Amino acid sequence: MELQIDRLSDLPENVIETILINLPIRDAVRTSVLSHKWMYKWTTIPELVIHDYSIPPAEDEIVRIDKLVNFIDRLLLLHKGPVRKFDLSTGFLIDSSIDSWIRFLSRNEVKELSLQFQGEKPYKVPYSLFYCQAITCLNLSSCILKPPSVFEGFSVLKSLNLKYVILFDDEDLETLISNCIALERLRLIELVGCTHIKIRGLNLQHFYFSGELTDICFIDAPKLSFVSISIHNSHFEQVGQGESSNLIEVLGSLTGLEKLTIEWYFTQVIQLYENFSFLVFSYFLEFYLISYEDVATELVEDFWEAQGHLDCSMNHLRVVRAYDIGGARPELQFIKFLLVHSPVLETLNVTPRSGKNIDKMTMLEELLRFRRASASAEIIHNRTSED
Repeated sequence: MELQIDRLSDLPENVIETILINLPIRDAVRTSVLSHKWMYKWTTIPELVIHDYSIPPAEDEIVRIDKLVNFIDRLLLLHKGPVRKFDLSTGFLIDSSIDSWIRFLSRNEVKELSLQFQGEKPYKVPYSLFYCQAITCLNLSSCILKPPSVFEGFSVLKSLNLKYVILFDDEDLETLISNCIALERLRLIELVGCTHIKIRGLNLQHFYFSGELTDICFIDAPKLSFVSISIHNSHFEQVGQGESSNLIEVLGSLTGLEKLTIEWYFTQVIQLYENFSFLVFSYFLEFYLISYEDVATELVEDFWEAQGHLDCSMNHLRVVRAYDIGGARPELQFIKFLLVHSPVLETLNVTPRSGKNIDKMTMLEELLRFRRASASAEIIHNRTSED
C-alpha cells in the first residue's frame, strides 16, 4: 500500500493535473485523502466542470440546492491559480450565487465559460460577465442577455454558442457579434426576440443557425466557409408572394462556401436555387427538404424545367447528402439538376423518408437512370430503420 501511495506522490505535476481534470469534480476533491502531497492538488485544477450530479442526491430540493451552492462556494474559495474553464450545467437557478461565481471568474481570467440551465426560468446574465476579457469560448443556454451600452466586445473570443437565449432586440445580437473581432465560430439556436440578424465577422469561418428567421445579412464575412441553416418557421409564403426570408439572396453572395447544410421548406428551396453562385464554389452540400401534400407541385416542376438551358457548372462540388427524400417529382428534379451540373461529383448520398407509402425501390431506380456529368459519381441509397 505504501509503495502504491509513493508512486502516486511521485507522479509528474502535468500527469497529476491530467488525472484531476478527467475525474468528475466530486471525485477530484476526494483525492485529497490519497496522501499529504495530494491533499491540496485539487485546489489548482484549471478546469471546473460542475453538474447537478456533482453533489450527493437528496430528497428535498432545497437541501440539494444548498449542497450545490456550498460545494461550488467552497470550491472557488479554496481554489488557487487560474481557472481556464468553468462549465456549469444545472436545473437549479440560484441567481445571486451564480452572479458571485461569475464575478470570481472575471477576476481570474476564465478562458472557456459555459452556463447551461434546464429550468423553466432563464438566468439573467450579470454585467460582470462582459468583463471576462480573457474569454475565448462562451456557451450560454436558457439565459437573458443584455450587453451594457459601454460594452466594447470580447477581444479574443473565438467561439460563441447561444441556445434558448432571450435578447431584447436585434441590435443586442448585432452589437455582441460585431464587437467580437476574433470570432471564428458562431452557433445560434432557438433565439428569442431576434429574427432579423446582421452578422459582421472578418474572421468568422463557421456559422450554424437553427430557429425562426425573417432576415439575415452577412456583412464583411470573407472567411465564412461552413454554413448550416435550419429554419423552423411554421409557414412561409409561396414563391413570389408576400414577405419571406432573404436567405436566398444572402447565400448567393457567399462565394467562399466549402460546406453548406440546409433544412428548409421545399417551396422556398426553389427560390434558393434561382441564385446558384454559392453552389458553384461549394465542395460539400447537405440538405433536408420539408415538403407537404399541399406544396405547389406544378410551380416547382415548371421552375426545374426552365433550368435545363442554364450553364451552371458546379466545378467544385464533390459530395452531396440528401435527407428525408420522399420521391416527389420536385425533389428528384433537383437531384437530377445537381447530377447534370456537377462534373467532379464523387458521391450522392440519399436517405429516403421513413414510411410505408414511400416506394424506395422505384425512387432508387429513377435516380440511377439520371444522366451524370461525372462518370465517377456514385449514388448511395441508405436504408431506413424500417427496411
